[in-house]
Amino acid sequence: MVAITINGKFLGAPLNGVHRTAALYARELIRRAGEAHRVQVLAPQGAEVPASFRDLAPSVAKGVFGTGQGWEMLTLPARARGHLLVNFCNLAPLAHGNSVVMIHDAQTFLYPDDYSGRQARAYRVLLPRIARRARKILTVSHFARESLIAHGIGAATKIEVVHNGTNHILAEAEDASVLRRHGLLPGGYLLTIGSTKVYKNLRCVFDAMASPLPGGQRLVVAGGPDEVDYRRAGWRPPEGTIFTGFVSDSELRALYGSAGAFVFPSLTEGFGLPPVEAMHCNTPVVAARAGAMPEVCGDAALLVEADDPQAYREAILTLLEDTELAERQRSRGRHRAAALSWEAAGSRLAELVTALVPAGPGRT
Repeated sequence: MVAITINGKFLGAPLNGVHRTAALYARELIRRAGEAHRVQVLAPQGAEVPASFRDLAPSVAKGVFGTGQGWEMLTLPARARGHLLVNFCNLAPLAHGNSVVMIHDAQTFLYPDDYSGRQARAYRVLLPRIARRARKILTVSHFARESLIAHGIGAATKIEVVHNGTNHILAEAEDASVLRRHGLLPGGYLLTIGSTKVYKNLRCVFDAMASPLPGGQRLVVAGGPDEVDYRRAGWRPPEGTIFTGFVSDSELRALYGSAGAFVFPSLTEGFGLPPVEAMHCNTPVVAARAGAMPEVCGDAALLVEADDPQAYREAILTLLEDTELAERQRSRGRHRAAALSWEAAGSRLAELVTALVPAGPGRT
């Protein structure tokens, strides 16, 4: 008899960001909890499982409420009745109280303008209600836990921290064609991740590199929108900035591995995967002293004031000019990244989830 059902709605969307971590968490839970309990992934009809996650082997739950929110809120709880329902992507059905929900951050409360009005309003209404119904709330950092408490999303007694794993980037073989395509040489550029969301704070990196660096290193913005979108937002990318557009995981690994430094200026993050991915790729990191970054990166990154372009520039130049410091930061980065493994995340997750099985009497 099934004891644990994993909400597999994430399999109906591209596996990036939260959806990717959901797939990885699901895999780890099946590996560990599956030794003592029967675990299933339940997905809506039409969900396509990527080849790299065929082992999730989801069961399909057909329903008359579609494959989106109607499926999650109405079909899923009916099909998971009597099971502990585990939800990894912030939302969970209100009709199923015997549940665990992972809420990754409070971004829609902290920066509502960075989300569509409808999405921000829905999250503001739903998240506290979902959290009240759940037996346990998981989140990905102590900073995120404090944010959820501060915004009244969840009670402190219910919230547990499971740090994300980060070593998935090492499963990808480098695709160096992205370097050749953009004329990039090892150490000849700085890397950041593209986004026009205000809290991602790329404006500060653009300002930091407004004048050319002494070594001629260019800025590369991986993923995210085209240059015109940043200019529409009133930001001025430095001359010569390269906007790669979409990159595959293999291309991203190559970009990390050949960058002179990786720069992560977010004003807030519930966790912040990219800096640690860069550390796995032996690249020194400059990050904002904000959000979960001090907790996640520790001394493995040079942390600077989040809204100070000059501080970013000075940290970048220090890494580029002081080879001993750069090598020390690479070593610290490798050590820190190794501690944030999916093995460690899976062990902590299974410990918390299996403690709730079997479900309390009368919960549905």
